[in-house]
Amino acid sequence: EFGIIRDMMQANLLQILCLVAMERPITSSTEDIHYEKMKVLRCARTVSSSDVILGQYVAGNDPGNPESKYGYKDDPSVPQDSNTPTFATAVLHLDNERWQGVPFVLRCGKALDKEKSEV
Repeated sequence: EFGIIRDMMQANLLQILCLVAMERPITSSTEDIHYEKMKVLRCARTVSSSDVILGQYVAGNDPGNPESKYGYKDDPSVPQDSNTPTFATAVLHLDNERWQGVPFVLRCGKALDKEKSEV
């Protein structure tokens, strides 16, 4: 139902965003790192729908990639009326002194030409 958003964006990319954007913790203890990550998340603006792109892969016609002939809904376990996203891009903004005005673009997807997730 939540597809790539919960699988990759929430579970992985937000963690990477926090590590990139956080201030150096006082110590390398779990508690101090957690505290700095929470500071990043607290200053994140609510993401507006205009800053999000969602998609779902469909069958293609790439002779060099035999997997391209299958779309998400070609999987027998996927309902034909599914609108579960398999691709997502979101632009996040942090309202703090260091990152004010800097967009963070989080992008991930399944069945892309290249397997990658990006911040």
